[in-house]
Amino acid sequence: MSQMLAEISRIVNEDISPRVTQYDVLFEAITNAIHANATEIKCYLNTTDNQLKEGDKEFGAIKIDTIKIVDNGDGLTDKNFSSFSTYRTEHKKELGCKGVGRFVFLKIFKNVNYKSRLKEEQEERKFKFDFKFDTENLIKESVAVESNETELTLSGLTAKYYDDAKKNDRRIELDITTIREKVLMNLIPTLFFYKQKGTIITIEIHNEYDTTLNKISSSDIPDFQDNFFEVKNKDGNVFKFNLHHKIDNNVGSLNAYYCANNRTVCEFSDKDLKIAMPYGYSGFMLLESDYLNIHANNERNDFDIYPVKTDVFSTLSWEMINSHLKKEISELVKAGIPETKKRNIEKLQEIQEERPYLMNYIDEEDIEMAGFLDKKHIIEKAKKGFDVAKEKVLVNAGKEDYSDEELNEAIQLAQNELVSYINDRVQVIERLKTLVDKSERVEKIIHNLFMEMRTTDDYYSVGKNNLWLLDDRYTTYSYVASDKRIREVLKGIDEVNGDTEILDDKPDLSLFFSHNPNNPERLKSVLIEIKPFDFGSKPDRKKFAGIQQLLDYVKAFKAKDKIDEVSAFLITEIDAKLEARLREDDYTPLFSTENPIFHRFYKETGISIFVISASTLIKDAEARNKVFLEIIRKQTRLNKLMQNNTL
Repeated sequence: MSQMLAEISRIVNEDISPRVTQYDVLFEAITNAIHANATEIKCYLNTTDNQLKEGDKEFGAIKIDTIKIVDNGDGLTDKNFSSFSTYRTEHKKELGCKGVGRFVFLKIFKNVNYKSRLKEEQEERKFKFDFKFDTENLIKESVAVESNETELTLSGLTAKYYDDAKKNDRRIELDITTIREKVLMNLIPTLFFYKQKGTIITIEIHNEYDTTLNKISSSDIPDFQDNFFEVKNKDGNVFKFNLHHKIDNNVGSLNAYYCANNRTVCEFSDKDLKIAMPYGYSGFMLLESDYLNIHANNERNDFDIYPVKTDVFSTLSWEMINSHLKKEISELVKAGIPETKKRNIEKLQEIQEERPYLMNYIDEEDIEMAGFLDKKHIIEKAKKGFDVAKEKVLVNAGKEDYSDEELNEAIQLAQNELVSYINDRVQVIERLKTLVDKSERVEKIIHNLFMEMRTTDDYYSVGKNNLWLLDDRYTTYSYVASDKRIREVLKGIDEVNGDTEILDDKPDLSLFFSHNPNNPERLKSVLIEIKPFDFGSKPDRKKFAGIQQLLDYVKAFKAKDKIDEVSAFLITEIDAKLEARLREDDYTPLFSTENPIFHRFYKETGISIFVISASTLIKDAEARNKVFLEIIRKQTRLNKLMQNNTL
C-alpha cells in the first residue's frame, strides 16, 4: 500500500480556506486541464433541484450539485499521476502550480473521480480521490483509444457546503451566463499567455439540466499591451511589475485584476483601488509580478500582503503598490481617453464643493486620475491625511523651537481648519433652508439647529452651537442658556430671583455679554424666541404670540441690576398674514427686501422687539460666508493646478 505522502484530511482542513466555493473548484479543474495541454475543455453542470413552476412560468433558482470536466489534455500519464500523488510537487511549478489546488475539490465534494483514456498507452486509467487516497488503487485497463480524453467528476457535497436539514446551502446558482463570465475573468491571464504562444483553447460550459451551452473562445481574449514599472521598498529593494492593459472606445465596464501565476486573484477594488471608466469606454487591466506570485494564498483568491504596514516577509504594502500603479494608469487614461483632464477637474470640483478643507491632503497620484477614482475613496484617504497632520501638530505643541517645516505645517493646518469650519457653516445653512422649504412645524428641530435644548455654555468654540446664524457677534457670549427656566438663567449669571413672577418660564435662547470691558460684571442680554415655520391652524396668531412672551421675558431681565441693556428677537418664517398682523400692531420693516426685518419700540417700557424671518437669517449668513468662500476658492489647490495646467 502506498498512500499520498501527506495527511490529506489535515491538508484540506488546515491549508484550504473555508471561503472556497464551487467557483474555485471550476477554476482549479479548468486550469489543471490547461496545464495538461488541453485545448478543448467541456464543463458539465447539473442539479438535483426541481425548478419551481407556476403554470408555464418557471421561477426561483436552481443550484449546482455535480460537476464534470472533460478535456483532451495529456491525461494521467505516469509523470502526471506521480505529481498528483505528491503534496506540493515541483512539477509544472514554472506554470504557477502550487501542488495543492486539487485539495480544494475535497473541501466541497465527497466524491472525486478521475478517468483518463490515453492514446499512446492505449489504456484507460481511473482512481478515486478522497481522504483515504492510495496510489496503489490506480486501475489500468487496456482499451482502444483514438484520442486522449480525461474526465473529472465531482459529486456528493460536504455538510459544510450543503445540509438541507440545517438550512445550510452554499451552492452556486446554475446560471451558465454568470459562470462563463466568472471563469473568463479568472482565466484571462492564463488564456492570454497561451494565446501569445499560439495555443488556441476553447472552453464549453454545459447546463445539463436544460441542455443549454455557453462558450469561451480565443476571440474573447483581448490583445493586451504591456506597461512595466518598478516599486522600491524602504530597504531599497526593487520589485518589477507588469500591467497588461487594453482600453476600448465602446460602451462597457473596466475589468481590473491583480494576478498571480497567470490567473486573476482579486479585483483592484478589493484592495481599495476603485476605478471607473467614463461612459463610452471599457477596458481590461491585469497586474502581474513575481512578488504577487509569491504572496498569493493556496486558493489563489487573496494575497498575504498588508494594506499599509510591511514586515520582513511582506516587504511591500498595497498602499505602496497602488501608489505606483495609479501613476501608470494615469498615463494610460490620459493617452487613451481625451476627456481625462475634464473629468479630473469635474471630480475635484465636486470634492472642493463638499470638502474644501481636504484639497491639500489629496495624494498627487489621486489628483492625476481623480476622474476615474471613486470620490468617496479619495475623500477618505484625504481625511486620513488631514487627521495625521492634526496629530503631528498636536505632538509638536509645546516645543521651545520649531523648524520652518513644522511652522508651515501648523499654519497650513490652521488654514484648513478654518476652511473646514466655513464648510460646516454651509451645511448648517443648507439644513436651515430645508427646514424653511418644508415649513417645519416641530419647534424642537429648529431650536436644536441653533443650540441644543436644555443646555448652557460660558464660552464659544467651533462646533458647540450655531448661534452665528443669528450674528457672528453672538459667538462672543459670556453665558448662554437654551430652553432653561428663568430662575436657572439668573443663577447662571449670579443674579438674584427677587420679585420676578415668571421664574419657571423658559426663554428659547438667553445670551449675555460683558457690556463694558472695564466693568465685565455689567451685562448686555439678547433674548430669542423661536416659533415653528408653520402650524396646523392659525399660524399667524400662534407665531405672533411669541411677541408677548418676549415682552414678559425682557421685563423680567431688565429689572435686574447687572443687566444694562436687553434686545429681543422673534425668529420664525414671515408669511403674508403674519406681516399684516405685524403692520397692524405698528411694526415697521427696517428695510425693503423680499424678507424684511420688522421692528417696534414700546415707549412705555423702553423695549425693542425685532421679528426676523428665517429666510432673512439664511441670506445674511450666506452673505457673511460668501466672503470666506470666495477667498477659499481663489486659493484652492485645484485653482492653482488649473492655472499651472498641471492636471
